[in-house]
Amino acid sequence: MRAYPLFPLNLFLLPGEYSQLYIFEERYKQLVNECWNKDQSFGLPFSNKLNARNYGTSVKVHEIVKRYDGGEMEIIVRAVGNFRLDKFHYQKDGKLYPCGDVSFLDSAEDVQSSPELLERFRKHLLEGRNMDAELIAMEDPSIYEIASVLNLNDLEKMEFLTLGEAKKREKYLINYLRYLELLHEQEEHVYQNFYLN
Repeated sequence: MRAYPLFPLNLFLLPGEYSQLYIFEERYKQLVNECWNKDQSFGLPFSNKLNARNYGTSVKVHEIVKRYDGGEMEIIVRAVGNFRLDKFHYQKDGKLYPCGDVSFLDSAEDVQSSPELLERFRKHLLEGRNMDAELIAMEDPSIYEIASVLNLNDLEKMEFLTLGEAKKREKYLINYLRYLELLHEQEEHVYQNFYLN
């Protein structure tokens, strides 16, 4: 898509994730107000030197939490997809904010998890004593919902996304859960040795 509105940030989200932003620059106040009024999405190019492939997140304003007298805003955005930034333009014609030529990535937000991934995920919740009723009640979470709960950092999310195929993404999450299990076992071992001494 050409001339897609952009708000570069050091933030990377997967589809379905939410984030709260504070908007104070005139150009981004203009961008957010336009997208909110037209119910349109805009892009958050991931401003990180390790983002060699120029990936970003497509978001929609979910809620304007608060407006200030000077026009500043606290908003909540929801990630609706991801993209690769092909060309950056410092200013959209007739606007204050930047834009870009972007290629949207196939995210398939509703890809369901395999029984193996679900079993490891539920085991992780129980072992971590995560008694969040909403998490435990999730009957068939998608791979994106599981990735969100695991609190991957921005670079891990980007790595997860770049795998492309759902099976590869699922294998990534299974391996990540195995890694967390090993960490948990090591913590238990250290605790037991400390307690016995």
